[in-house]
Amino acid sequence: MHSLYNIEVVIMSVMGHDVYKCRLIKYSKAEYARIGIMPRYGNADSIKWFQVESNCIFHLLNCFEDGTDEVVVRACRALDSVIPGPNTEDESLFSRVYEWRLNMNTGDVRERFLTGTEFSMDFPMIHGDFTGVKNKYGYTQVNDSNASSDSGMPKYGGLAKLYFEEPADNKINSQGGQSEELMQVEYHKFEQNTFCTGAAFVPKQGSHEEEDGWIITFVHNEDTSMSKVGQFCTLVSNNHMTQ
Repeated sequence: MHSLYNIEVVIMSVMGHDVYKCRLIKYSKAEYARIGIMPRYGNADSIKWFQVESNCIFHLLNCFEDGTDEVVVRACRALDSVIPGPNTEDESLFSRVYEWRLNMNTGDVRERFLTGTEFSMDFPMIHGDFTGVKNKYGYTQVNDSNASSDSGMPKYGGLAKLYFEEPADNKINSQGGQSEELMQVEYHKFEQNTFCTGAAFVPKQGSHEEEDGWIITFVHNEDTSMSKVGQFCTLVSNNHMTQ
């Protein structure tokens, strides 16, 4: 199925100009957030806007049509911006996979978390051939909360595989007291003081299966100052790289 819409996610934020204080981006919690859906061959006047709960998003997982009425948007969502730097006094920077279902006929919005509060995650990725169409799997980098708090910057100590069509074994209670239906997540943790960056999904050549491929990422061990290229937790090459 071909998508009929271009999907634009708009996060309302305030841009600062104080270069010397490194405050180039400031997230404004007081402003609203909205998602705009534009027909593929439409223009600015044809955008349909959906107001959603305030949030901060940097990276989308995927957007696609589900049936004839709904457009689905999935992303890693937090309640505050990690830029210019983490504030460890609260959990507003905790990023979880989130889903918005936008009804093009009624204008209704249904939104919910897809992952729990065990791990914070970001930098999502999927098989590129499934961009814009309904997909079953996704992947993210997993935040090491202790290392991030100690260093004052985000550090990712593992990877996660997301199963969008498989429910988790357990449920958690939301802030409103209702139970949240979560999806199954498989976690792969690196050895201690080892962190990754720049993860990407590489599909297997000649295969048409969505999950048939590898996650390739750079990992760095801060104890040994050694960096390696990892194949979804299976080592494929060693490289000693200077920082």
